Amino acid sequence: MVVASDTSFTEATEAWALPTSRPAQQCQATSGLNNHPLAQIKICPRGRCSPTPPLYIKRNLNLKIAVEYLDRHGNLLNKNYYISKIGLVKHMAIAGQRYAPSSHKILKTIGMFFQFAYYLRSNSLKNDKFSLPPNHLYDPTEKGQFSNIAGKAIADFLAKKINNAIHTVNYEAAMKIKKMSINGSRPDLLAFTNNSTFAIEAKGFSRSSVNNMNVHKNQSKTGGIPVNFTVASVSYNLYNQVMCKYYDPYNDDIPFDEELFRESTKKYYSGFIDFLEFGNYKEVKHKNEEFYEVDLLSPYLMDIHQNIFFRHFMYDVFHYQPKIILPKNIEKYAKEGLNTNIEPFLYDGDKQIYIDNDRIGLKLIDDV
Repeated sequence: MVVASDTSFTEATEAWALPTSRPAQQCQATSGLNNHPLAQIKICPRGRCSPTPPLYIKRNLNLKIAVEYLDRHGNLLNKNYYISKIGLVKHMAIAGQRYAPSSHKILKTIGMFFQFAYYLRSNSLKNDKFSLPPNHLYDPTEKGQFSNIAGKAIADFLAKKINNAIHTVNYEAAMKIKKMSINGSRPDLLAFTNNSTFAIEAKGFSRSSVNNMNVHKNQSKTGGIPVNFTVASVSYNLYNQVMCKYYDPYNDDIPFDEELFRESTKKYYSGFIDFLEFGNYKEVKHKNEEFYEVDLLSPYLMDIHQNIFFRHFMYDVFHYQPKIILPKNIEKYAKEGLNTNIEPFLYDGDKQIYIDNDRIGLKLIDDV
């Protein structure tokens, strides 16, 4: 459990901390950690303690993103978009980190949210901004890393909302699929609707304004993969009031690359298959479509990838038992990829569930 004996640690965890219902119960397995920084997190590797869970996601929290959207016809529109905290987690975990999905990488993903806990405090997010660490823990390099991840996550989210993208992939991964040499300038992401491909240059900054979008628009046009159009998505003012300029310059129309769409989505959905092989799951329905709901912390999955100490720690930390939502057709998608008949899922969800256009989502269990 979290012990609020240190102000800085409390600040780092206030976005997640639950009220303490009883004093900490520390067994002999952790009694020797009293002089270690981890002593503030009471961890029982033998599963004998009964701590109050320290982390949870406030599911009714939405971050407002003020977007300036320049469409391909030169029309400038201003609109607010809202993303839940659980939705933000999904986009940061995949697009933000540039990781191809796999249960083997769950440690990296979980570790990212521990590393950046200071930047995701709910008191700041509910005021439409990301938070910063206390001064004595401030690291400008780390801040730049988080800003970069947040910028990519927001770009991925807006590509789904504005352009109805179904799938996005790291641009370099797409270059590898096409057996292209990885050198020179290139955008960050490649996105697909069911009949078009577009590149995204995604940035995230702390500064309060972005005046010159031309450099980012020009960057979005590099890379060598033929696309129907390109987007420059620049998020800024992240720590005061999140804003984004989402500019959609027009390119000459080209034939849709169905083979790249198919091969990219085959690799994407293949990364989720082992969640079904090692995780506990059940079948569920959302909007009349069938899905698998997989327990991310099932004993089989944790025994395969983590040691016993980490597994008990994660059970205590994630009291709300996060689930990953996978489409019932995922084995078909992994084998064949997506085709032009696919439509984005467009699920608005509720406080407990977020399902993206690609039909990959997250869920937290009911309060207990």
